[in-house]
Amino acid sequence: MLMPFTLSHPAAVLPLMRRPFSRAALVAGAVAPDMPYFVVATGLPVSAQSWYEPFVNATTSHTAPGAVTVTLPYALTLWGLFRAGHRPLASLLPIRVPPPPPRTARTLIRRAGWIVLSALIGIATHLLWDAFTHHDGFVVTRAPWLTSTLVGSLTWARALQHASTIGGLAATAVYLWRRRARLLADQVRTGLSGAKRRLVLLAVALFTVGGAVAHAWWWLAGPEAATTGLPLSVVVEGVLSDAAKGAGSGLIGPLVLYATVWWIWRAVTAARSRGSGADSVYDDAPRANTTI
Repeated sequence: MLMPFTLSHPAAVLPLMRRPFSRAALVAGAVAPDMPYFVVATGLPVSAQSWYEPFVNATTSHTAPGAVTVTLPYALTLWGLFRAGHRPLASLLPIRVPPPPPRTARTLIRRAGWIVLSALIGIATHLLWDAFTHHDGFVVTRAPWLTSTLVGSLTWARALQHASTIGGLAATAVYLWRRRARLLADQVRTGLSGAKRRLVLLAVALFTVGGAVAHAWWWLAGPEAATTGLPLSVVVEGVLSDAAKGAGSGLIGPLVLYATVWWIWRAVTAARSRGSGADSVYDDAPRANTTI
């Protein structure tokens, strides 16, 4: 299924990137409805009898009931991965990650409520966006002009899909670029040596590109493609759509593995530091020439 590129969807929640909302939950909710596409791209076997079938069914994740039963769990899982991966990913960049402020039980409960609300808002923006751009979207099926032809075989809905994808990516890129200036304003050694940082980034890039190439090739070579006689635009869109899903699947695996190894290393180092009476590795104060 063709759709606005998943990474364009966070653009819809950029105006809400402030307290009391959870930025991570907003972004997680904005991309969560598309998660079944990426799970299926891993090759996970599924049948109608599989208990997890709703979680690999993108049609279900894009419905109002599915937004609560399927998409919200995805969003909260993504939020958890974002939080767990925040410090490991920050170690790949020359930025300081301040320690989290102390929280009471009351503030934790209140924060949990804002996290769930933020995730639901992100999900709602995704479904609303798709309602105007999916061929079977709620608005598209009720507004005949959206299914009328603009140029050649290009409908208004498809044109809006492409335009919003580009616009969303551009808006997100501008936001990240502006935020980058603040992130890099207080540079500090992160504890990850330059060689190891480059090695991790290279591995992540290779898995991402490999996933994209493999899935694009499978689309072209697979029986479902039947590219003979198809318009070039359809072939290009099909290849790009599957390449994006493959890239997403290839990206998640190595990042989760890296974050897991990073936290294990931190725990082992902390235990050794306590045993030797050294300062805790969780101290965020800058250290000179400290690498791993």
